[in-house]
Amino acid sequence: MSEKEATKQLNIEINGQPYAAKPGEMIIQIADRHGIYIPRFCYHKKLSIAANCRMCLVEVEGARKPSPACATPIMDGMKVFTKSPTTLSYQKKVMEFLLINHPLDCPICDQGGECELQDVAMGYGSDVSKYNETKRVFDDPTLGPLVATDMTRCIQCTRCVRFGEEISGDKELGAMGRGDHTQIGTYVAKTVNSELSGNIIDLCPVGALTSKPFRFHARAWELMQYATISGADCVGANIYAHTRRNQLMRVVPKENESINETWIADKDRFAYTGVYAEDRVTQPMIKKAGAWVDVSWEEALDFVKVAIEQTKAQDGVNAISSLASDSLTTESLYLIQKLMRQVGSNNIDTRLMQAAHALTLHTGIGFDCELAEIENADVALLIGSYLRKEVPLINHRVHKAVKNGARVLALNSQEYDFNYALQTTQVEANEMVYALANLVKAVAQKSSQPISSEIVNKTIETLEILPEIEALATALVSSEKPVMILGFDAILNKDFAEIYALFAELKTLLSAKGGVLSFGANAKGALLAGAASEYLPGANENLQQGMNTQAILSNKTKLLLNFSLEPELDSVLGQEALQKLQEIDIVAAFTSYATAEMFEYADIILPITTHFEEDGSFINIAGQTQHFKAVIQPYEDSKPLWKVLRVLANLLSLDGFDYQTVDEVYQEFTTHEQAELKVDVDGLFKKGLTALTEGYHVTPSISMYCTNALLRRAKPLQATKDACYAQSLRVSAQYAVAHEINASGRVIAKLDGEEYEIDLIVDGTLAKDTIIVPFQLMPTCGKAWGNVTITPIKQTVVNA
Repeated sequence: MSEKEATKQLNIEINGQPYAAKPGEMIIQIADRHGIYIPRFCYHKKLSIAANCRMCLVEVEGARKPSPACATPIMDGMKVFTKSPTTLSYQKKVMEFLLINHPLDCPICDQGGECELQDVAMGYGSDVSKYNETKRVFDDPTLGPLVATDMTRCIQCTRCVRFGEEISGDKELGAMGRGDHTQIGTYVAKTVNSELSGNIIDLCPVGALTSKPFRFHARAWELMQYATISGADCVGANIYAHTRRNQLMRVVPKENESINETWIADKDRFAYTGVYAEDRVTQPMIKKAGAWVDVSWEEALDFVKVAIEQTKAQDGVNAISSLASDSLTTESLYLIQKLMRQVGSNNIDTRLMQAAHALTLHTGIGFDCELAEIENADVALLIGSYLRKEVPLINHRVHKAVKNGARVLALNSQEYDFNYALQTTQVEANEMVYALANLVKAVAQKSSQPISSEIVNKTIETLEILPEIEALATALVSSEKPVMILGFDAILNKDFAEIYALFAELKTLLSAKGGVLSFGANAKGALLAGAASEYLPGANENLQQGMNTQAILSNKTKLLLNFSLEPELDSVLGQEALQKLQEIDIVAAFTSYATAEMFEYADIILPITTHFEEDGSFINIAGQTQHFKAVIQPYEDSKPLWKVLRVLANLLSLDGFDYQTVDEVYQEFTTHEQAELKVDVDGLFKKGLTALTEGYHVTPSISMYCTNALLRRAKPLQATKDACYAQSLRVSAQYAVAHEINASGRVIAKLDGEEYEIDLIVDGTLAKDTIIVPFQLMPTCGKAWGNVTITPIKQTVVNA
């Protein structure tokens, strides 16, 4: 279609009313735009047109037979009738056929009360069925821990099939059989393992596919719906939380085209199941003579107040430190830094998952473009990233770019299983910085662009460009709209500072969009709130810099205020962090959950709410601020963190903490002028290129369902194939051959002198010298960069 034809306006009539339309639009699209109801089951605005349910049949003047509104393009002068007796006759007959084999399960069906089939049957169905034959029955396949099946209810609309093929990129479901024996199922009895699989629950117009964790918990008419924001990752997907009698029952997507469209990831949908975990803290506790005692909030806050005052008097303000989760609200993070700095300490950090701790090295810098802009890229470069399992909704945007003709390139230590075609240049983890330096030089030469950093330019001038890197550079330089994404593998790389510096330099050379991912939901909010030693609110430079995470977890700290963290699992230091915590004189844990380890190292535990139970805001990776309200009341005696900080500050007689609402905190936060978010390439690249080491390289792996305390407690997510896979030690095929490991199975892994029994997978997609350690699986956490020796216990089937 030419540009002139695309902009041409066509005129049609629907039920006697004139409407304007564009060439190529379908009748149903015009009707939806103008609020004219046409029943449908198979049609969905985000999916391709199937036209197989026939429920949207309408009368078109001059047509010899009924026309499906979803698949009939409009023509100039067309007259459509959606309410005529003829149209209603078509639709009632189709409804009768659809109900022939449908069971009368409405009283026990989870979809009851919100079922599209129910609604349409009420308007277009008959009181009595003419069908007297035996109804067909299908078995219910097991699709995994998230989606429940009742396939006898299925009407073969194929929404779920098309979603897998077109949106999630996984052809996990398909239609099998012929005629009335057609049924939807998986290929070779597999489970559905897509990270977006929960969306088929929303797409299903009947009760064939429903939420397994929600199954039989409540009826739709009992639920209250509240709009909120997901805290599962850095996208900030818009969601609706459904509650019953102040209990969170389920989560469904809320449409927002600029952020999550109409989809959400499984971690957005099922994270709520961790809210009521067994180790949820119900009231303040203080350790007295080695035993934990429940106390009042007044006594707990007085304990913290006295601890701050005594530590300040005896050891100085530099002995007081705070560590905070970058998934806390912007308002809470702002008050944490405000309280700490008024006390006199700049020892604040949220960057526990960064493997390097150079000044100004902060993943909160995020992206310099909106998420929707990624779809317009002609080339996407992924560096140290399994984007699909890191931030699924950003990966979905890349997938859409590929469907629009984009090419995806990757620089990784593993050939990951993406849901689109890409070209991977495989490098060892310890060679990543060298490969990037090589790429910067090649791109600079091919584009005739100067390298802005003198240190980088001087360091790489003697490098010889590798053939595979030169091919990568050629593709990048020829692109017009490149997007670059730096992922979790890069953040967990010990050379992260140098990698990020080279990434920024390469991004400048290519004039590319994109940026660095972050583990937390509000890393950008943490940066802008000033919750880092070298940053003030607005991400302005702090001339009186304090200590970062590594320095804080040292013997210099006498009092640690720990906000919503389990440092042994939320820090790259892992067990080292656990040991350091036990050496600190006083640890005050402001947390929603208390682990066995926390009871050992903490001296006081103060229960705070999850983000579902408080008002606040998140700033996502693209810099979009999203406010939300509490959807349920605080659990037991827990309190919103911003209120706890307000009272604590008042007890300490600090100025400027007389807030009445969380909105007042946010308004004060916005008064700080925001600095330009940029990467200090020279500062991060000071170390340059270090000498490569021989031998095998142990690198960490983090499950996408273990990036915060709430997700770790979401049992349905922990039962998924992705979560189970992430709990395994993985070695390359070359390592397995060299060490005579014949198959995957249980092994004894000796990490830094300590032995652990763990599952081993021989993984043929790994670089030859790479060993992957499950970073957040106790007790291996924090052992990700040590030496490893593997001894098989028993042999099972090879999985390579």
